[in-house]
Amino acid sequence: MSSPDWAGQRLSRRNLLGACIAAGTATLAGCTSGSLEAETTVTREYDGTDISEINVQGVNGDIAIRDTQRETIQLNGTKRAASEDDLERITLQADQSDDRLSLSVDTEDSGFLPFGSSPLQMDLTLTVPEGLHLTAEGMNGDVDIETSGAESVTADTTNGDITLLASELVEVQTDTTNGDISITLPATAEPAISLDTTNGDTTINGFQADLTESGSAVDRMVGNGTHRVTATTTNGDITIRGRERNE
Repeated sequence: MSSPDWAGQRLSRRNLLGACIAAGTATLAGCTSGSLEAETTVTREYDGTDISEINVQGVNGDIAIRDTQRETIQLNGTKRAASEDDLERITLQADQSDDRLSLSVDTEDSGFLPFGSSPLQMDLTLTVPEGLHLTAEGMNGDVDIETSGAESVTADTTNGDITLLASELVEVQTDTTNGDISITLPATAEPAISLDTTNGDTTINGFQADLTESGSAVDRMVGNGTHRVTATTTNGDITIRGRERNE
């Protein structure tokens, strides 16, 4: 679902992260060690009447998305930095093209700062209409999505966990490098499941197709496999669970 420009940004940022790790720095949020003493909140609202797709891109910070019966897109952001002046360097960009709304955090540093300097962080929480294609891309942070009627879900981060709770079966694509992936679907779902982890366990339960394996790729068809569910990580566990509606 991501455009070529977005895909290029993702690859570029991951290359920067690799350089950061190679330099021997291992702290989250751009390999930094400074404290975040300044904080402010940002609130935005967008008309969702003609929107069918939302792309959210973060750098340092968590992304949370919830959908519900509504016509507007509500965004609440929390900016954190070492000083009030640094907070001004964190900006939220919004771009609407046809029926797609793209929201991105710009921290002027692309997720990489010299060792010992303070990160610029922004957490994003969105409440959106049902029936959308949802894409969330992070770098250093978790992605948490809860949906009752999305058309599709794509979640991608580099250092962070991905959690998806879907009350209806939906097309799912998830990818992280260092983190766990947890996907919960209705117990009656019939997904075509594709899982791949290098250093971690893969677990499927609740679909009459229980399975636990270590460090392996798993392809499993449940029922007719009406929707594809893909999860990939390098260092982390992957869990796919079927949940009864009354749980």
